[in-house]
Amino acid sequence: MMSYIAFKALKVYDDGVYSPYRYTRWDEVYIPSLGRLTHSLSAPSLEGNQGVYAGTFSEAWFYMMNDCRMFLVAPDPDAETEVGTKGWRTTCAIVLGEVTSLHDAARLILASHQAGYPQIREILRWARLMQVTPRAGLTTRELVEQSVEVRRMVRAAAMGQHVYVSVRRRLVRVTWSTPIRVIEGDQVPVLGQYPPLCIEVGEDWPPLKSLCQTS
Repeated sequence: MMSYIAFKALKVYDDGVYSPYRYTRWDEVYIPSLGRLTHSLSAPSLEGNQGVYAGTFSEAWFYMMNDCRMFLVAPDPDAETEVGTKGWRTTCAIVLGEVTSLHDAARLILASHQAGYPQIREILRWARLMQVTPRAGLTTRELVEQSVEVRRMVRAAAMGQHVYVSVRRRLVRVTWSTPIRVIEGDQVPVLGQYPPLCIEVGEDWPPLKSLCQTS
């Protein structure tokens, strides 16, 4: 458990872990509070645009198309850190682990918050919306139609996508009432480019499909 747990997409190679934007190699370090080896990246200061950045799941997802993998990260408690509502930048970031389950990631963020570790506002809201109980026997389309909680989860994942569409000469984006359309494939929830305005999500998108798994 740590403060300000956030998401970051990183490239993983045989010789280490790299940031996708500047291709900076993360150092392998031992973190006593974790009791194991992990990876860490430091910056000399936060002047200008310097620093290591991390944010919401939606923001980190943009880098996944560059053959990245998703990780949970947190700022070193002793580092200089600027915290916002959707993320942070710090002089030293620590990898907590790779995201293999969004539900497990949400549970860790909520458990850390409940234990007294402050969290990023938008990430904490996302984590609360991800706490949906699996329902065996339903298709993903049926699940989206029948469950308010699931629709909130899909909209939460679509929040932060930097996509606007023009409707009657007015730019609009995802809201908590935007309709949802389930399509083929595993597409992450995103605002569709063509009318009628709706969020499009793949029926095989892993967080959605996992809610229909039979026990």
